[in-house]
Amino acid sequence: MAIDPDIIPLLDAQVAQVAALEARLAAHVKASAQQDADLAARIEGVQAAVSRIDTGLTAALSRIADLEEAAPPSADLFEDGTGTAPRGWTQVWHALSWIEKGGYLQAQPASGARTLLACDALNGTRDLEMLALFTFAEAAGYAGLALRASGAAGAETGYRVMFSTNPAGPSLQVARFNAGVATGLSNVAFARAAAGDYWLRVRLVGATLSWKAWAQGAAEPADWTGSLTDPTPVTGAGWAGICASGANVAVTLRCQQISWAVLPRPVDTGTAAETLPWDLLGTLPLPVIAFDDEAARTVHVPPGQRHAHVKVTADQPIRMTAIGRPSVSNVNGGGMNVGGDQALWVGDYWAVWRPGDDREMWLTVDMQYGRAAGNRVAFSIATDMGGWRSAAPVTGFIEIREGAVNALPATLPRHRAPMRLTFTGSPKASLDPATVQWSDTGFAGNAATGTPCWRARLAHGYTQDGNGEVGLYMNADVWPTQSATPHVRVTDRQGRKAIRLRSCRLPAPVTFAAEGGDRIFYHQASALIAQNLPEWRGKTGVWTARCMTASRLCSWPAFWLLADGWPPEFDIFEHFNGIYGSWPDGGWSTCTGHSGPYGGLDVKTRTPLKFDLRKLGFASFDAYSQIHDYAAYVDRDWIYAFVDGIEVYCTPNIARHQSWDAGWSLYPMFDVAAKFANPSTHAYADGSGDMHVYGAAHYATSAVALVPCTDARPWPNGRQLPDPTF
Repeated sequence: MAIDPDIIPLLDAQVAQVAALEARLAAHVKASAQQDADLAARIEGVQAAVSRIDTGLTAALSRIADLEEAAPPSADLFEDGTGTAPRGWTQVWHALSWIEKGGYLQAQPASGARTLLACDALNGTRDLEMLALFTFAEAAGYAGLALRASGAAGAETGYRVMFSTNPAGPSLQVARFNAGVATGLSNVAFARAAAGDYWLRVRLVGATLSWKAWAQGAAEPADWTGSLTDPTPVTGAGWAGICASGANVAVTLRCQQISWAVLPRPVDTGTAAETLPWDLLGTLPLPVIAFDDEAARTVHVPPGQRHAHVKVTADQPIRMTAIGRPSVSNVNGGGMNVGGDQALWVGDYWAVWRPGDDREMWLTVDMQYGRAAGNRVAFSIATDMGGWRSAAPVTGFIEIREGAVNALPATLPRHRAPMRLTFTGSPKASLDPATVQWSDTGFAGNAATGTPCWRARLAHGYTQDGNGEVGLYMNADVWPTQSATPHVRVTDRQGRKAIRLRSCRLPAPVTFAAEGGDRIFYHQASALIAQNLPEWRGKTGVWTARCMTASRLCSWPAFWLLADGWPPEFDIFEHFNGIYGSWPDGGWSTCTGHSGPYGGLDVKTRTPLKFDLRKLGFASFDAYSQIHDYAAYVDRDWIYAFVDGIEVYCTPNIARHQSWDAGWSLYPMFDVAAKFANPSTHAYADGSGDMHVYGAAHYATSAVALVPCTDARPWPNGRQLPDPTF
């Protein structure tokens, strides 16, 4: 359901009015000369009416432009008809059972407790517009919408707009919660029958909250029922969803449908400075284990209980994706033998915290059977994958002790599902390996100006000495005989076309004037960048690539976003292949954001995340021998990275720098670098140095949707079959 269903009919109606007025004007022109004075007055009235219509059209088109900037509108019509809890929704705050019946969502609250059924797709949102259709069976039924919600039951934070009742009768009640303390912002009469269907629309942008309500079948009011600017607003991103209560009597409430659009943030007026990403990411959290005995760092479990439950809490809000790797190990005299299969004890997957998640997480250790008093095992959470302020592991012990109580809570902390990237529109630009052009200058035919094309080198030149690379970024325009086919169209044996970027040892050394004087290069690197292509550039957008990456030891293939000034930089994927520590195989990948004052060459924060994709839930993943899809979604507030359409990384937008409103933009780049010691003698031959790009595209954020991926793990391998051979 569109968030503004009245816009298109409004445009059609106003165009029709213009046509009618023009017809009336023509009729008057044909009138007799004796009616000139009357005609002049009528013309003046018609022109005024046309002016008003033009103003209305301008406002409507402005509204459309606003929505096109926003994240795509989405909806839930509750059509599953399962009779069970709805998929894609999570109960937070006080518990209330909701069931999806097929065409509506139903709850039967029996108290006034604060409840919230949060939409998983809206976790971590801030500025938002929502529209819902509620059905009431009794006057005592209360229902509404909550936004920017967070906190546990009894410590709720956020805004709530609800159909309610005050002493004089039905009302619309608006409240702000801060850590469980309610502040009434508005409570005005609203003529609602005891039973009936009613629409509620709520809009929250910055500190301004607006709302309106009307009966099903009636026209939506043109004006908001109420609007206010909160002097002490809730500013943090959070949940959004459906609230209900029963004023301490059992009632039946239904929501027939709900739709939403995440809105663009208002233009900064200078009245309040935005938090810069390097400040926001400057202090990351650290996981803290809740021990029963802090001095001994032990969690106690009663004898005979097979599973040990360990509560882990981040000591700061979760600002970017963070990974914890749980493990157990033997203790001398502990009476337990872990063995070689960690998955038997801590499960198949790593623990992942995502922005918007609760800080707390419960991890369960399967001790294989009930253990005896006095048995002990060591427990560890490795933080070296990223998202934490330290890479040192957090450690402790699990001990079997008489009289211990160790159980999961009735309501577990909320942790959202990863987002799935789905495409609803067409790309703004796409790369076809069969026709794409590239050159050294970034213009067709390697001209100095003219028709832009992909550029076959780095924006600043041909070397990257600053981070210790040893490969010369070569292309056939500058080195037609000395290069080793750094860029070439290829067709795999399965008939698919690709662009091959090659990093290799050169047939003969090449002397080049690099930083610090002439330098001999023994190895080739390769790059393609969209620096000169306006259709590939944007401050926000979605950039995708379909690739098979290089496997050569010490090669460095990557797909990333850059601007003309550095930083910012966002690495959608990088495969380090042993350059920076252990890199076991093609199942591993990394994402990294580099933030700092725009173009200042001063990186304030780097936020890397390294992961084994199989430990996140991807089945049999191998970037070296399989073709996979990689993508980045960038809006003003957030950047998401995806592999095969499933979120692997989320961070505050590292490119939201001090010059956001200036004339700059991001563009994509592919490259295969090389980095190692002793390049003159390094063979650089272990594995393939080729990266194959089968396609790429750039979309507006309005051409995609982010929806929770609730599929059970492991997720099927998303590679493009059959696997390529050359």
